[in-house]
Amino acid sequence: MHRTRKKGRACAAAAAVSLLGTGLGLGLTSAAAAPMPAAAPSLATNDGQAAITPVVASPTTVPVPVRGTDGRTHLAYELTLVNESPLPATLTSVSVTEQNGHRPLLKLTGNSLKTHFRPSGSAPDAAPTDQLSPGRQGRVWIDAVLPTGTRFPLRLRHLVSVTYPKAVGIVPKSLTESVTAMTVPDRHPVVLRSPLAGAGWLDGNGCCAQVTPHRAAASPLDGTARFPERFAIDFVRLDSDNRLYTGAVDKVGSYPYYGVPVRAAAAGEIVSVVDNLPDSTPGTSPANLPLHDYAGNHVVEKLRNGEYVLYAHLKPGSTGGRVHAGQQVAVGAQIGQLGNSGNSDAPHLHFQVMDGPDPLASNGLPFVFSSMSLQGNLGEPVDSLFEGKAASITPAAADRAAADDEMPLYLNQVGFPEHQ
Repeated sequence: MHRTRKKGRACAAAAAVSLLGTGLGLGLTSAAAAPMPAAAPSLATNDGQAAITPVVASPTTVPVPVRGTDGRTHLAYELTLVNESPLPATLTSVSVTEQNGHRPLLKLTGNSLKTHFRPSGSAPDAAPTDQLSPGRQGRVWIDAVLPTGTRFPLRLRHLVSVTYPKAVGIVPKSLTESVTAMTVPDRHPVVLRSPLAGAGWLDGNGCCAQVTPHRAAASPLDGTARFPERFAIDFVRLDSDNRLYTGAVDKVGSYPYYGVPVRAAAAGEIVSVVDNLPDSTPGTSPANLPLHDYAGNHVVEKLRNGEYVLYAHLKPGSTGGRVHAGQQVAVGAQIGQLGNSGNSDAPHLHFQVMDGPDPLASNGLPFVFSSMSLQGNLGEPVDSLFEGKAASITPAAADRAAADDEMPLYLNQVGFPEHQ
């Protein structure tokens, strides 16, 4: 698990590579072009006519709706923006609406926009911003929440409001663009059994509202940027006093859940196993790890419908004698033990579902657990856990305690059946 405050460090598989015109006479760079008046923002639409959109947008994926432990259905994806104008753009709002009913599903403004937007190439500890330089691209992390009774297929549109220092040619000083219409089909996340058992498990760096190190992690590999950790969870377990560890922070034995069994979340085929890497030292982040060691000891399993599951940072020697590539495993079969190998600064299980077998060169998919209880939510600051202090857990509301067929959300504390 990695702390979310200090430099926004990403955990597990994708941490090392987390990065997070004048044609057609439009006159974007013509100094002699007559400026447009700086009036109220205009709306650029595509209602039967071409519309100027100096900031162009494209989604990184078509999202799969998933129900979270807040009882709501989430669409989690990323929107890539590119400033095609010669002037710096200030983003003032990004909205997602249902195109037919024009119902708002998400609106980011002010600080919420700054914390959900990042220009590509920004340092992990860069201050939040709403600025997009000429020719530069950035990403907005979207968590659109769907109203109860939403029907599919669902047609979405995105509204991007921007301002410029001045008008340029036919581009006004401020405008709202209607961009990137998208249809969300009627799809469902994979239903899994938990790889862990018992109470007290905390979702570190999970989806969806906050841009955690997992959500922010992009993998630019082989000429393509992917988002393998979009829904990934770092599972750690708090003791009866809500502490992460007792004793020396740098000893794996101080973490009472170290070495607990990790079991197959579904029936499937083992496609890869790494078992020979040492544990990292808790309390510090490993330095200079090779890219292929970031997941540490791990198992990748292919499910029957084509999804892949990654179980990462396992205990040294805990998988090799149990599973091997090509082996068929039943749901609930033990495949290893929780450890601290690879890019890890505290023992935890990094768990993700993805569309390919490579922990890095894949895209993350949502999932739900068939049997789960919501115990509560961890309050900030998260870093207090790494100082040996007791966490502040707000108990879950009575009507949310049962969370079957839901996905844990960031900082949820959840429980799973003891015997699966």
